[in-house]
Amino acid sequence: MLKYIFLTVFLIQFIAVTAQDTLSICSFNIQFLGHFKSRENAILAEVVKNHDIVLVQELVAAPLDGNYPDGTPFKKDIESAAFVDEMTKRGFDYWLSTEDSGPTKNHTPTTASEWWIVFYKKKAVLPDTSRCYGFVSAPLVNNEVYERVPYAFPFKSVKGKSNFTLISVHLKPGDSALEKQIRQKELVELFKWTSSVNESNKDFYVLGDCNIYNANEFTHFKSQNITSLNEACISTNSLMYGDPTKGNPYDHVFYHSSSKEDILKGSFEVIDLRKAILDNSKKGQFTVDPYIHDDFRTQFSDHVPVTFQLVTGKDTDL
Repeated sequence: MLKYIFLTVFLIQFIAVTAQDTLSICSFNIQFLGHFKSRENAILAEVVKNHDIVLVQELVAAPLDGNYPDGTPFKKDIESAAFVDEMTKRGFDYWLSTEDSGPTKNHTPTTASEWWIVFYKKKAVLPDTSRCYGFVSAPLVNNEVYERVPYAFPFKSVKGKSNFTLISVHLKPGDSALEKQIRQKELVELFKWTSSVNESNKDFYVLGDCNIYNANEFTHFKSQNITSLNEACISTNSLMYGDPTKGNPYDHVFYHSSSKEDILKGSFEVIDLRKAILDNSKKGQFTVDPYIHDDFRTQFSDHVPVTFQLVTGKDTDL
């Protein structure tokens, strides 16, 4: 009898442990999404469809009709809506920022500003608007720190009790000393913001197009217990397909050491977008070899997706 009791207890414990889930999170900078008419939206949606959350940077126009916070109306952009439609066909809902942000202007459906958008599957996660969300700074144009003010998206898992916030970024581009200085200030102020938020949950993940060129731009943040999942500086721009020497580690996922337990070890991955396109298309549908950058960036993107996984149920600061 004791043997059967022990087995029953073991099975209950096993089921409890396996009830924890892993959430697959993807960040993908899609160059000027909503601008190029040649975009292969269906293929891009196929590439990322198996993730639970997909953050997209560089959405340059709204995918639906609506009103800015000041009441001014805006119209749905056909190219933006085409991508969103392909994502919703594959089971995603989405969360769109209230307006766009840019270096010199916004409220314009052009590449001068960007909207923030995240796609998510309701069977896995839900937005958690009970916590701090939205733009991390103001004003949204000519901001003293940010070229494009980042947007915080808090979520809670459906399986396992986990709360976390994803902060989507597109930092200052460029390799000059001044551009690196501006980018550094953006990171410094953003990490200050995450530590200053007045709530118990401190699982913030800063991710997206950081436009970083080498590890010297972020290794010093380790003194603040902040690390990048792309610490190895794997190239994430598609130029590497034409010339490996032109590859740069632009995309990152920054996290505080207190969140390390929630990240599935070894789960960070830079997706081979060229291979994924071929795997998800009909034979001979696309020519991606030889690599032609202008064709690839307008049909697909000049960046490739990066992904990682969170383990739900381990959160200690709910």
